[in-house]
Amino acid sequence: MGLALVLGTLAIYWPVRHYGFVDYDDNDYVFNNPTVRAGLSWGGVVWSFVDQHASNWHPLTWLSHMLDCQLFGLNAGAAHMVNVLFHCANAVLLLLLLNSMTGAFWRSAFVAALFAWHPLHVESVAWISERKDVLSGLFFMLTLWVYVLYVKNGRVPIAAGGGQAALSGCSPVPHRSIYYRLALGFFVLGLLAKPMLVTVPLVLLLIDYWPLNRFAAFGWNSSGARIAKNLVMEKWLFFLLAVIVSAVTFLAQRAGGATTSGPPLGFFLRTADAIVGYFSYLQIFFWPHRLACLYLRSGHIHVESLLAAGLVLAAISLLVVVNRRRRPYLVMGWLWYLGVLLPVSGLIQFGLQSIADRYTYLPSIGFFMMCTWGMEEFAGAVFSPPVRRFLLIAGAAVILWLCAWLSRCQLAYWENTQTLMEHALEIDPDNYIAHDDLGVYFSKTGRIQDALRQYQLERELDPSLAHSPGDSKNTNSGQAPAVTR
Repeated sequence: MGLALVLGTLAIYWPVRHYGFVDYDDNDYVFNNPTVRAGLSWGGVVWSFVDQHASNWHPLTWLSHMLDCQLFGLNAGAAHMVNVLFHCANAVLLLLLLNSMTGAFWRSAFVAALFAWHPLHVESVAWISERKDVLSGLFFMLTLWVYVLYVKNGRVPIAAGGGQAALSGCSPVPHRSIYYRLALGFFVLGLLAKPMLVTVPLVLLLIDYWPLNRFAAFGWNSSGARIAKNLVMEKWLFFLLAVIVSAVTFLAQRAGGATTSGPPLGFFLRTADAIVGYFSYLQIFFWPHRLACLYLRSGHIHVESLLAAGLVLAAISLLVVVNRRRRPYLVMGWLWYLGVLLPVSGLIQFGLQSIADRYTYLPSIGFFMMCTWGMEEFAGAVFSPPVRRFLLIAGAAVILWLCAWLSRCQLAYWENTQTLMEHALEIDPDNYIAHDDLGVYFSKTGRIQDALRQYQLERELDPSLAHSPGDSKNTNSGQAPAVTR
């Protein structure tokens, strides 16, 4: 099954070997960045740790781009294929992780295939600048997988039940376990690739809850409270690192202007934006259409949209709470989705985007799990075994084929700057960032009149962005600071 995942993913993303860089962060990250273009060097290593270039702090990601240039020069196709290979590895590791935790091979395989082939993840894979997604995803999977090995190989007795391991507590001295140290090491590497992994301690507690069932003895008694406390304290180093990296990242974002780009939003608007964003992601999980590289924040929220989003999220949360004992996978999957997405939910204002496809790369796993396990249970309760088997196999095949086809269609927009930005303008004609990037692209390709037209359209949409043709607001293709993370 792992081979099928890799071959299917390669088949979907194979065209990227002929794709180029795009004038949308790729210039800042690679082809206009002299430090990265120079390849690996001691000066580059120091720069990657101390510089806050592109309003981000992710030294391991910078080093990976330097290694690309060291090995392939400015070969965009090779850099694209490195992203694809990381994504393949992540899908296989997710399959191994879920099967190790749950013992449910086919459900684990379906979730891994959804992760590998869902069109929402095209942005994370096809965009060279989003190396940080696939690279941090690799260490995310390794952290969780080694943590599961730590739990299963610890001093705590594991109750019978295959993958549904019921643990009565936690290892008394976790730091002496080689698996614990490995998990902590992979977590550090993940944080150095993308600070969004600060939510990993929460995910570890969630898989303690289900499917590892280490909270099985938890109750309103001293024994249960002690177990819960031990499980939290077991991860104190993970929490400490998460706090430190969160602070470093916030300072880097603020120094780069990410927290001040765009109109400032009050707490109510940020909260409303987060609620609508959570709901929007759920919509495009099921109906991934009109996907774009940048969804500009409008600066206001329609009341009806906020009410609809709030009601749906509240209804799902209520369903999860009511079924928390009989269906713990719902609690785990829902809190995984809500928690892992929290750093980029919009509660803290960063950049100009309202939502972003790339932000779903890891949060989607929890949602895919709750839907997969839920549909399997529903089919088992309603249909006879032969009918259930046929419907599940046929349904999974149709869903995965649709995902693969839609991903291939979405991938075509990432061929170059023109295809990417023209598609963004089809989705949102008022996207002035897309007009500016098109202007830069046309200028570079000698289409001066087309470039002037794009700059004029940009100024009409936002006169405060006026600048001389071909002279972007910064070297980031005319983007405001930290449009991306």
